[in-house]
Amino acid sequence: MLLLRQSNAIMEITGRKSATITLDELSDLCNTADYGILVSDIRGLVDSGILKPMGKETNGMYPPLRNHYRIIREDDDASDAKDEIMRLGPDFNPSGYLAKKALYVKHRGLLRCLCEYVRRNSGELDLIMSKNERAYAVWGNEKQLDDALCKSMLRFTGWDERLNYYDTPEPFLDYLCAGANTESVLILENKDIWFSLRKLFMESKAGCLLYGVKIDGLLYGEGKKITRVGALKDYSKEGFARPPSFYYWGDLDYEGISIFLAVSKATSPEDCREWVSEDWRELPARLFTPGYMAMLGYAKTQTLTQRRTAQALPPLPELERFLECFDCVSALEIRTLLESGEYIPQEICSLPRLRDALEISI
Repeated sequence: MLLLRQSNAIMEITGRKSATITLDELSDLCNTADYGILVSDIRGLVDSGILKPMGKETNGMYPPLRNHYRIIREDDDASDAKDEIMRLGPDFNPSGYLAKKALYVKHRGLLRCLCEYVRRNSGELDLIMSKNERAYAVWGNEKQLDDALCKSMLRFTGWDERLNYYDTPEPFLDYLCAGANTESVLILENKDIWFSLRKLFMESKAGCLLYGVKIDGLLYGEGKKITRVGALKDYSKEGFARPPSFYYWGDLDYEGISIFLAVSKATSPEDCREWVSEDWRELPARLFTPGYMAMLGYAKTQTLTQRRTAQALPPLPELERFLECFDCVSALEIRTLLESGEYIPQEICSLPRLRDALEISI
């Protein structure tokens, strides 16, 4: 709380239009009824080069504080910055700033907050935080670490690797039957089927055999969101005892196929057909072939519709890689389906059909 109060005070002081500030105004900004803490806060602001005492008049208390202070501006002439730079300490590259005083002037406001944060409680840096949490703790602005000037300051001072934070992966909706011990996650393109399978998994309270394949986790890929570079690796880094195997199951149309191809790595057709385990460090998403086979079977019992919108045809070598995951007869059925302009949505696997296809995994 002390660190956050101090950071907020720095940002408010340097953001004021007036050139001076009174002791009463500082007391309000520091927001403490403890005089000892107030003295420490104001001395810290002076030592950091944010404030400079004015005149000789004090408040009459002990230890005394001046009644007025001048606010040192970021746009002050660089020639006046030498004394401030000398007070930075070895951890903040003072020699570099002495050679580039104009750069110090640009970095001054951000640097002061960082210096004060480290001075107040450097032990907090031993506690890892998310990127936005650390930015808020230091600067009172959760997005500060995304700012180009802040990145420049951190690189120049060598603090870009010292703030001990982690990037938060893009969140996905998931359901993990075995929690951290989940071994196999099925990525689903559409929300309805994710919700239906989640409902069935919650009823079983265990992992299941879905069309004969053991699945103990469900991940809603949200269409093309799952294709973001590094999405699966980021997702796998947190919360798992060991990164799980991934399978992908989506619509049987050009767009659904393209999503799988974007998510997957160079997984061989033999791996798709035989379910051979891949090196988890590569994190490929293998095709959930049994799900597509079930879709082809259900499609024989009803009339299919034409795709509602135009879809880009994947590169032929990539399309062939998808088709090679099936036996010859099924691959020909899929090719004919696609060329006719028809498609099979994942929702053809309705809740009753999914329930019939599930077996509780022991």
